[in-house]
Amino acid sequence: MTDQKYRRSSLIFLILSFVIGGALVIGIGATARSLMTEARYTTIEWWQYALLALVIGLTVILFLKKVRHRLVWEVVFTVTLFLGVWYALLLILPISIALVAASVLTLADIFLRIVAVHDLFYLIGAAGVALDFAGWLPPEAILVVLVVMTIYDMVAGSPGGPVEQLAAELVQRGIIPGLVIPTQWKQLVSDLDHVVKTDAALLGAGDVILPLCLVAKASFVGVLPAVAVLGGLIVGVIVLGRTGDTHPRAALPALATGAILPFLVLRVMGLV
Repeated sequence: MTDQKYRRSSLIFLILSFVIGGALVIGIGATARSLMTEARYTTIEWWQYALLALVIGLTVILFLKKVRHRLVWEVVFTVTLFLGVWYALLLILPISIALVAASVLTLADIFLRIVAVHDLFYLIGAAGVALDFAGWLPPEAILVVLVVMTIYDMVAGSPGGPVEQLAAELVQRGIIPGLVIPTQWKQLVSDLDHVVKTDAALLGAGDVILPLCLVAKASFVGVLPAVAVLGGLIVGVIVLGRTGDTHPRAALPALATGAILPFLVLRVMGLV
């Protein structure tokens, strides 16, 4: 297989990942809108505070890099995504079924260590976190956070920057902090640690969650606005996937721009 075919496979997988993640957000968001009142899905509950606390704690660790013990990182990532999966399912399923399903998927990710299982866990978890934040954060706050994190990613996400160094340290410790983008489809059923340490790319969890927040926010208004925002995000994904061979590189500039532009147009039109 040529290098061009490798890149094409990675791009297709990257696009499909965001299509699936966006479809989950839109489907769950639209279903939640029809099942409950605006007041209910914008009410902040204890586990939402817990999720926010975990994300803030993770951000602090990312900036300060004081805690490097594997167990701490693993607990932070796993619990955050578990809560994300639980919340996503909780919007459309009874609490007991959502809890069991989230637990099974979390345990599968921990013990099976297969690329496909890991990526599914991250996609559903990212969709849940995005829905959670979009449910109670105003659009302006989401936009500000997305712009600030994009600027940070442009500064720190370049080759040799702190983001690359931290990601490399985590991977060496067996912690995979994001979506694994394989270069061959057969790698989906391969060992996670082997694939991520060879030629696969890694897309950080924040690069998936933050743009999906805008898709989620639009989904609470209607399916068509959410599809429009997702369409812009997919354009950003294509731009990211076709921009040279530099790796690693900042992903948020392309992804955030793709999601923000249609969202702002819809916002100006009063549709979101």
